[in-house]
Amino acid sequence: KASGLTFFFAAMAPPPPPTFACAPRGQAGEIPQLGLGTVALGSEHVSSALKLGYRHLDCALLYGNQEEVGAGLRASGVPRSEVFLTSKVAFFPAGAEGCWMHNANNIKGQEAASIDLTLQQLGVSQVDLLLVHNPTTSKEEYAAASVPHFFELFNHMGKDEAIRPAALPDGSRLRPMILSDRRAAALRTRDPAAAKQARRETWLALERAQREGKCRYIGVANYPAALLLEMKEYATVMPAVNQLELHPWFDSAELRRVARELGVVLMAYGSCHSTMFQKNDKIAAIASRLGRSPTQVVLRWTLQSGSAVIAKAASAKNQAENLAALDFELPAEDLAALSALNIDYPYYWTPLPTIDTLAEEGEEINGSLGRKRKA
Repeated sequence: KASGLTFFFAAMAPPPPPTFACAPRGQAGEIPQLGLGTVALGSEHVSSALKLGYRHLDCALLYGNQEEVGAGLRASGVPRSEVFLTSKVAFFPAGAEGCWMHNANNIKGQEAASIDLTLQQLGVSQVDLLLVHNPTTSKEEYAAASVPHFFELFNHMGKDEAIRPAALPDGSRLRPMILSDRRAAALRTRDPAAAKQARRETWLALERAQREGKCRYIGVANYPAALLLEMKEYATVMPAVNQLELHPWFDSAELRRVARELGVVLMAYGSCHSTMFQKNDKIAAIASRLGRSPTQVVLRWTLQSGSAVIAKAASAKNQAENLAALDFELPAEDLAALSALNIDYPYYWTPLPTIDTLAEEGEEINGSLGRKRKA
């Protein structure tokens, strides 16, 4: 017979975190609506978040701190079974030595070794969700797709790699000029058949890891709509999740539609940074009226738009602020006001060089969806 003390502690237990259902071909389940981004965090930050109530940790082999994440999980006292653990592999294209951030332990074509290293670093036998970190398949495509990082994001972070100034004395902006140049270089060297085969082989490696019990769900990251549709041609198991930059200034409406049709959950990153780059009066007014912060408003917009969200925060104060985005709702008119801010402007990755790999000679691409049409 259960004692009163048992019921007391059961009542004190935090409620399970809210989820979104995924139901693509070959897998189905529940994905937490909000998770902690762990890039550059230490074990103490991870432990703090879990004690506050976070139950989703978003990691990656690229971040170089998965040992810290695993240590934080163990130190928190929260059972592994209660924490949804995501990691990402296959960041660098084969043959991309010398590119930005290159690390030989995270190369497409060597996914099995990267997955085993990830499990070893985290100190677990299985992750809940394993993602392909990005879809790039050549050094030139990678160099073009990563261009946005070097402007608003890196300037905000004070990184040495940041490109300054943003414009030439005549007003010409450097970002579109550099992106156009890099995209042209990628177009000159593209091989659509080889690119598709590289994406296929990476995905089959994740399907194999899932069959071997190394992950519960598999998914992708930074895939535009056209690449999700392409996967129908070679995937036995379609992605449970597509993690990508998503915020009011880059809302990927067409990708949302395709993801819904396929049963794929979109998982947003970049929401918090977007409010730092864009000091928007409309968002500030909504936040003031609701007694919330601009970051909470943007996180809530993401959630109510049907996408899960990853929010990085080191301090307990900011972690609690982000977690509180689960505790309120935006009126319909505020949702519409935020959605109207879209300008298709990414701060991390541009999908256009990858979409270009879908086009054969003599064809061009519809940038919003990636469907091919004759030039």
